[in-house]
Amino acid sequence: MTRCVLCYPFTHNEAEFLIIFGNDEQLYVCKWCLQDLCLLGFNANQIICLPKPFHPEVSFWFLGPVRSLLEAKA
Repeated sequence: MTRCVLCYPFTHNEAEFLIIFGNDEQLYVCKWCLQDLCLLGFNANQIICLPKPFHPEVSFWFLGPVRSLLEAKA
């Protein structure tokens, strides 16, 4: 997980883009900070979309029987 260098202390957003500017200067930012930088007229040499990490879907199929047991007990 790469953190957004601009807003992570406040929002805990993950970086989704790598901005390259100047002589090999790099900045990892989230989509919200990228939009703010574009609105402010930030000139970047290259904007690279980072691959999203794989998050498997969590299934809560096991909660059905537990819920029915709790309802039967009450």
